[in-house]
Amino acid sequence: MVTNDASVRPSRVARLAALAVVIAAAVVAPGAAARELQGDEHRPYTSDRLAQQDLAWAEENLEAAKRRLAQRTSEFDVLLAEAADLAGLEQQLLNEVIESRSRAADLIVVSYMTGRFGALSAELLALEHLIDALYLQNLLAARVTAIADAYGDYERLLGEAGDRLVLVFDRIEVVHRDIQLARRDVPLLEERLTEARWVASVAAIHGEADAELARRGRSDPTPAQWEALRQCESSGNYLVNTGNGYFGAYQFDQPTWESVGGSGRPHWAEPVVQDARARLLFARRGWQPWPICGRHLR
Repeated sequence: MVTNDASVRPSRVARLAALAVVIAAAVVAPGAAARELQGDEHRPYTSDRLAQQDLAWAEENLEAAKRRLAQRTSEFDVLLAEAADLAGLEQQLLNEVIESRSRAADLIVVSYMTGRFGALSAELLALEHLIDALYLQNLLAARVTAIADAYGDYERLLGEAGDRLVLVFDRIEVVHRDIQLARRDVPLLEERLTEARWVASVAAIHGEADAELARRGRSDPTPAQWEALRQCESSGNYLVNTGNGYFGAYQFDQPTWESVGGSGRPHWAEPVVQDARARLLFARRGWQPWPICGRHLR
């Protein structure tokens, strides 16, 4: 004779092409398993302390996974922007290198073929009032050297940009994998948290029963005694509705079920919930709620 809880278990070209693939994958990729959900037999249904520890673990790990996902997503966006900038910089530097090399080659060829310094560049035309050819030659040499130096600088910068781009792509790959893992972990951990909350709610009933048993000085029946009670009341059938106002393995009536915190019909509750509320009832009233079969609890 007893009641139930409606607690239901919340059951650069090439590189840019590669970049596009990474971006597309990041949008649809899911993430890596967190801790595997435990089997029911390992759930701390009857220990309020262990259930609260498990609940705290689930809450902390879910928050950590969400923070990691947010951080990695932000870092991923920054890296993509940097990769795009570096790819553009590489192309710009490459164009400048080609232009500098062409200008230097033109100056040297014209100098060799004509020996006319005034035709070498627009800048030298402004110096025609100067008669000293040596001066002009030195000026030309300085000009060619400057262009060669600039070319060297461009080459160096181009190499640095390329090296940095490789590093950025390596980091993008790492961050992308981490995002995948976090995206899979979060829903698993949300499920784990929901389960942990449910387990904690069942354990809280046992915690209340523990306190009542201690206060009243009652001894807790053994598992064998509880099994005998269930067999006597309902043949151990947690789903039974006899049609006479009594429900579930412990044959709660509705008022009694609600008196120990149950909601809905007793036989709708999970077996562990029926067990917990029956134990709380015993802690409060002893074997008396089961006038006939209660003898098994004495």
